[in-house]
Amino acid sequence: MQFHAVQHDVIPHDWKTNRLAIAQQIADANPTQGDFVLLSEMTDTGWSMELDKITGIETVQWSCTLAKKHGIWIQVVWADRVGDRGKNCVTICSPSCQRVATYTKVFTFNPLNENAYFDSGDEIVVVDLGGMKICPLICYDLRFPELWRPAAIEGVDVFTISSSWPKPRIQHWRTLLVARAIENQAFVVGANRTGVDDIARWGGSSMIVSPHGDILDQATETETRTVNAQIDARVAQEWKVKFPVLKDVHLDLIGKITVRHVTA
Repeated sequence: MQFHAVQHDVIPHDWKTNRLAIAQQIADANPTQGDFVLLSEMTDTGWSMELDKITGIETVQWSCTLAKKHGIWIQVVWADRVGDRGKNCVTICSPSCQRVATYTKVFTFNPLNENAYFDSGDEIVVVDLGGMKICPLICYDLRFPELWRPAAIEGVDVFTISSSWPKPRIQHWRTLLVARAIENQAFVVGANRTGVDDIARWGGSSMIVSPHGDILDQATETETRTVNAQIDARVAQEWKVKFPVLKDVHLDLIGKITVRHVTA
């Protein structure tokens, strides 16, 4: 399966304009049927805690319609709202315009008080796309390996992480993506936004990493570009057999988070 991590700028809260630009960038990437396209955190609004401006705008429906148009899978990130509280969510949309699975960000970015506006999720999701197991995650989740390990034990082949990661800490992003791939013996696809707004200068550097820690493709910090790589789940699966590190994990040391399985 071909994976595409779309690195793009965002005009804060201007979801109509952002959608046009993102749709054009996907079209320019010329994905073929069955490809997987990964978009950044709070895809069409930019990362924000202004719930009135980022909720109720049908982001998932737009994404599913776009997925159907191209015959592809799309991972989109959006803000849900329940009362006066939000949820930072990622949804995988199918080529048939269906919402396959939704994950709610477990680790809200509390250094900037995301927890004052958004509730955390309490489970991770493993999605089986015809024999390729994918686990979608969001931004700050990257810093917490204890969230990734239960999914790795369940045989995840590809972790897909959508992000709004700032430039001052972008080396952490690069290093941790490689570390998560190596320690979990899985591919990691990271889509990060670029550009500047009132919150931060965003660091780009979207990349795709192999289970061996090799960077298969990556963008710079500033360019608008789609990162691409062909991913064969058998590479991850065979490496786990050849070098069975995960068999030596002490299961009693792993947390009790629920792992929800979805078959697309």
